[in-house]
Amino acid sequence: MSIRNIVKVMNFHALIRVDNAKRKADKYRMMEEQLYRMMDVIMNNRNLILDKKVMEPNPNAPEIQIYIGSDFGFCSNYNSQMNERLNRAGADAEKILIGRKLISHEDQKIAIRTTAGDLERNLPEIRQFLETRIRERSCSKISIIYNHYENTTTIYAKNLTVYPVTRREESGQKTDGTQKNNSLDYTGDFAVEGDINQLMMQLISSYVNYELLLALVNSRAAENILRQNATTDSLKKIDEMEEERVMEERREIRGKEFQKVVDNYVKKKMY
Repeated sequence: MSIRNIVKVMNFHALIRVDNAKRKADKYRMMEEQLYRMMDVIMNNRNLILDKKVMEPNPNAPEIQIYIGSDFGFCSNYNSQMNERLNRAGADAEKILIGRKLISHEDQKIAIRTTAGDLERNLPEIRQFLETRIRERSCSKISIIYNHYENTTTIYAKNLTVYPVTRREESGQKTDGTQKNNSLDYTGDFAVEGDINQLMMQLISSYVNYELLLALVNSRAAENILRQNATTDSLKKIDEMEEERVMEERREIRGKEFQKVVDNYVKKKMY
């Protein structure tokens, strides 16, 4: 198989992966928004006695930082941006590294390390690790550092804090531009059976988990857009090299034909 065909296949697969990542992102975003909505309703319910410590982390505990890279190159500065931020990070924070291309120093506290290819198998371990830290209040902050995909022309490194969960400023408009009916936000207080604090802790853990899943698919979309751009540029370079080769062959053929004409002319003069 020629190099051009290989690069074309890489280009095509990158576009397919971007489309798949967008569909997954829509699903995870919906779940993340619903979980936040449930927590918001519980926090604003006057009938529930909620322990505020559930929402507030231990400020003296270490921070957890999750870095998302890739297993392969050919995607511009995708991994170099993550490695640069990883090298600048403090040594006290516990780190989770996702991607073979991420390089850490010996003084870094690496809690979990996995390749992107083995992520699906190791995701339950990461989920359990984060859930334990949140439940025991043994982390002050959870951040996800990744390449954020905004659109095909806008990709940038982002540091997203997912814990503690901060209250959002609600917009007065829906995504389609119409006005929201804010009277439906809190229709009334209610009572529940069981431990509401335990329920809230589980919701927070699930919320952090879906934020991580959303960042992962967003990061994969960014990786494949950069790879698609790189393969497109490579195809252009291959075409330019092919054109130069063809032009050089034509020059050689014309040179040989001209030399034949000269030789025939000389022979005729001699006879």
